[in-house]
Amino acid sequence: MNGIWFFDDWMLERRDCLERVWGKPKFVKEIFSDFYPPGWDGYGGYPTAFFDERLGKYALYLIAFPGRESRDRTPGVSAGEFQFRLLSDDPYNWPDPVYDPEPELAWQRFGDVVVDQDGAPVWAHAVHTLAGTPLAERGYASAVLDVENHLTWGGFSEDGVNFTVDRSGPWLDPGSDIAGDILWNREAGLYQLFVRPVYGDRRVAMSTTTDFTDFTRPVTIMQPDPLDRVGTELYDMPPRPYEDFYIGLLNIFTTDRFEEVSLSSNWPQIKYLGRMDTQLAYSYNGLYWYRTEREPFIGLHDYGLPGGGSAYGKEMLRTPDDKLLFFVISDYGGHAARVDRKTEWAYGAGYRSPMIYEMRLDGFCSLKTWGREGVLRTKVIIPHEGDMRLNVRTMAHTGIRVQMLDGMTAQPIPGYTWEEADTISGDHLHARPRWRERDDISELVDRPVRVEISMLEAELFAIRVACDVYNACEPMGSLW
Repeated sequence: MNGIWFFDDWMLERRDCLERVWGKPKFVKEIFSDFYPPGWDGYGGYPTAFFDERLGKYALYLIAFPGRESRDRTPGVSAGEFQFRLLSDDPYNWPDPVYDPEPELAWQRFGDVVVDQDGAPVWAHAVHTLAGTPLAERGYASAVLDVENHLTWGGFSEDGVNFTVDRSGPWLDPGSDIAGDILWNREAGLYQLFVRPVYGDRRVAMSTTTDFTDFTRPVTIMQPDPLDRVGTELYDMPPRPYEDFYIGLLNIFTTDRFEEVSLSSNWPQIKYLGRMDTQLAYSYNGLYWYRTEREPFIGLHDYGLPGGGSAYGKEMLRTPDDKLLFFVISDYGGHAARVDRKTEWAYGAGYRSPMIYEMRLDGFCSLKTWGREGVLRTKVIIPHEGDMRLNVRTMAHTGIRVQMLDGMTAQPIPGYTWEEADTISGDHLHARPRWRERDDISELVDRPVRVEISMLEAELFAIRVACDVYNACEPMGSLW
């Protein structure tokens, strides 16, 4: 364990006069101002973004959505969409896609299009680097959706755009109608594929593998519950590692109760119309997931603006200066708003537009004094190093103090009491608690302790310390 966050009170023994405050990312900007060729719906879909260690640049994968006049000009892809890659030195700023109007087929006009070994574009929803995992030598991996045959294939690439897709044995059969995000679970030693249970079943399911050859059958891990309104569906959930746990961007599909069954649809029993926004989920081990409040983490903009109909949270990046960026696909309309392609469309290019949102490090939730004073105490932990840091924000004239308690008696440890503690004031991501004669907790390494924090008009986002949770089955004396 590398720290304590406050999604729940599991690691807390005491929380007096402190309320949990859920954070929201703030809108920064649309990534693109121009979409070409004119008349296209825009870019977006299922983006993935990461710092590509092989290239020394940030990579962003997006799907291009041709306009109605181009939809059947991309052979082998259900609706004409295709995926391309952009590279940048700055995750806030991305170049416009390379575009050449001369080729006949839409996908051939763009640079760095994701293709298979035959040079054809593939429906690869999410491209992930395998760097830092046991199969790093395979470069990049992506699930590839085969809509017509209800299968999910797998592909690997050495350069991130030219993929070898193995169609001798599918990853999933039957497949899902989202190809799925790949997560390397370092604790479990598994690659996890986050999909739907089957086609059209909008819940979150998970399949696991160690070698991308043998996969477990998808198991539903999250579905609507009694706190959701009738008609809620869980569209998908891109999972991302964060410190020593995991964050899920849970896209919530609120279906239209007045939608009539369409006999012309291939799936008349499935709802198509409604709005989309993003809630927050988390997991301590990547296998079992929990939902937070049932309010949008990333909500909708006003009607008539990009994101006024749908906002799909799809990616999270941590910047070198410790900010969290979220890549969001924002639509003017709701889900399937363009399903009727015979009707004249009110919007031109850029109907679907990728956007960037920003949040402070650990800003998912905090504990904040609801009056003037508050006290927080952790359960017993065993620190493994002397460096402890706090992500905290206070008024200019207030602050917090930290004292360390004995793990057995819960009594203040001499030298680490509130009376001896320096006050921490201001806004800090990595504040180090200090005491009159001690700059860290080195003397307490491998000793069971509790952390107790006195807060005066303050907000605490995280406690960072390399530690284990004390195991009550171990004799206390053996841990000293």
